Amino acid sequence: MPTFQFRLSERNCVEVVSLLLEKGLIELVFTTDGKEYLTNDQLRKEIEEELFVNGRINLVDITKTLNVDLQKIQPIAEIIAQEDPQVTLILGQLISSEYIIRVASEINERLSQNGEINISELTGAYDLPSDFLLNEVVQKNLGKVIFGKQDSNNPRLLYTPAFITRCKAKIRGALN
Repeated sequence: MPTFQFRLSERNCVEVVSLLLEKGLIELVFTTDGKEYLTNDQLRKEIEEELFVNGRINLVDITKTLNVDLQKIQPIAEIIAQEDPQVTLILGQLISSEYIIRVASEINERLSQNGEINISELTGAYDLPSDFLLNEVVQKNLGKVIFGKQDSNNPRLLYTPAFITRCKAKIRGALN
């Protein structure tokens, strides 16, 4: 029995997609240039892949990368953050828990080099809000990834025991 292969022309494909859209059988997200389209699932997959690769993505930047309007990306990013406890959405950025661990590790390196560090310094370095850095990065990783102590009078200040020992030695030397 002979098999027939039919190919649809581009115009026919456009007509089929238009008909499916009219009948509400598919939902598509069109790119900003209008030449391509994605399903919501595909858009979500693309966002998740970018997050996996980078650990942190700015939603404005991802609009340029995927060529999709921010109004289409924002709700999907919110859904990703709600459904995945390993992902945080803050100030228009999706941040993975792996990225948070990486930042905590870098903070520990800085802390061991300098002896003390202030959260305000980290805010500028990582372009993240100080409350997020303090609560989600430092306090959750203190004693696990970040090996230092938090000042009891100023919780935004971290120090190492070696730093305190050096300061005590300086004071003893000055008093002698």
